[in-house]
Amino acid sequence: MRNWIIGAAALLAVAAPSVAAAQTGYVGAVYGNIDVDGLGDADYYGVEGAVAFAGSGSIVFELDAAITDSDDTDTGYGVTGHVYSRNDSYLFGGFVGLAGNDDTDTWTVGAEAAKYYANWTLAGAVAYGENEDFGSDGWGVNVEGRFFVHDNFRLNGNLGWATIDYDGFGEDDAFTYGLGGEYQFATVPVSVGLAWSHVEFDEVDTEANALTLGVRYNWGGTLRDRDRNGASQASVFGSLGSAFGL
Repeated sequence: MRNWIIGAAALLAVAAPSVAAAQTGYVGAVYGNIDVDGLGDADYYGVEGAVAFAGSGSIVFELDAAITDSDDTDTGYGVTGHVYSRNDSYLFGGFVGLAGNDDTDTWTVGAEAAKYYANWTLAGAVAYGENEDFGSDGWGVNVEGRFFVHDNFRLNGNLGWATIDYDGFGEDDAFTYGLGGEYQFATVPVSVGLAWSHVEFDEVDTEANALTLGVRYNWGGTLRDRDRNGASQASVFGSLGSAFGL
C-alpha cells in the first residue's frame, strides 16, 4: 500500500506542472488552542495555503499545505494533492496526502465527493492511512455540510469516524465532529474564520478539543466561488485527519 501511495503522489507531482495557471486559492495564518483530556492544553500557530489548477475538460488539480508549531511540540506539516472532476452539480475524485513532524510521517490516500445545492454543499471523504514508524494503519469517513448565508459568509459542520489498528496494541475507534464559519470582506479579498473541532477515542478513553482562528488572503472570487470552482477540499480531509492524529 505504501508503494502505491508514493507512486500516486509522484504521478500527481508530474501532472500538476503541465496544467494551466492557478484559478483560485488562498494563503493564510492560523492561531489556536488544543486541550487534551488529562494532559492539559497548548497554543499553536502556523501558515496554510491551497491552490486549484484547471486541467483538461472538467479535471481539476488541487494542492493543500500547512505548517504548524507550538512551544510544546515539534513543528508539524501536512500536504495533500487532489485530482477530481467537477461540474455545476457535483465533484468526484481522489487525494494523496503526507503529514507528520520530525519524528514520524503518515501517508493517506482516499476518495472524495461533493454535491452542490442552491445555498449549501454536502461533501464527504473516505481515507486509508498508514504510519510505518508506529506500525499502525486505519481508515475512516468524514461528512461535511457547508451553508452559505450569502456568497461571502459560510457556516459549516462535520461528523466523522475512523478505526485504527495499532501494532501490538489492538484497535481503537475515533469519533470527530466540529463547527466553523468563514467571512470574506466585500472591499478586500481577506477572510476571517473560526473553527471548533472535537475528537474522542473509544478504547483509550481520551478526547481533545481544538479552537482555531484564521485569516486568509484569497484570490479567485467569493467564498461560494471557491466552493464551486476553486480550492475547496482541504477541510474535508482535514477533519478526517484529526482522527488519524494528523
